[in-house]
Amino acid sequence: MGQIDKNLKNELFKVAIDYIYKNHLVNSQGEIAEKIGISTSALSRIMNDKKFVGDDTLRKMNEAFGDIFNMAYFRGESPIMLVADIMPEQKTQQNAISNDHFDLVKAALEAKDETIAALREQLKTKDELIAALRQQIQTLQQQEYLKDFPVGTVEGIEKQDQVRV
Repeated sequence: MGQIDKNLKNELFKVAIDYIYKNHLVNSQGEIAEKIGISTSALSRIMNDKKFVGDDTLRKMNEAFGDIFNMAYFRGESPIMLVADIMPEQKTQQNAISNDHFDLVKAALEAKDETIAALREQLKTKDELIAALRQQIQTLQQQEYLKDFPVGTVEGIEKQDQVRV
């Protein structure tokens, strides 16, 4: 690769890593490091400006993610980072993949929301049952049917309920 300021090359690399994260191509920094064949600590040092990224690492990163990056971008020869932005047909393909991923994530979040709503309804029903049982206990205590029922038991139930969220 041509000569470019090492600090600028690191910043361009960080932009590419940010793109990888934002587009959910990986889940962790460790996964990126593994894909490009460097240690997690080496990647961390590059990301924290403790080490400069080498041309070989840039090439391996590009290969690991399907040659989506325009290598001229990392040489400072082009302002366009993605090959898909140079070739419109490839850009359309990338957008289709991103839309499919978005739809899957949206469906998963909707299912999670439905589960949370059902659990909240179950909790509400449980709370109503506990309140009714407390009322029955108090009524029976007042009528002395449960005079031997330890008074502290109701308070123990209340403390136990306070612990749950």
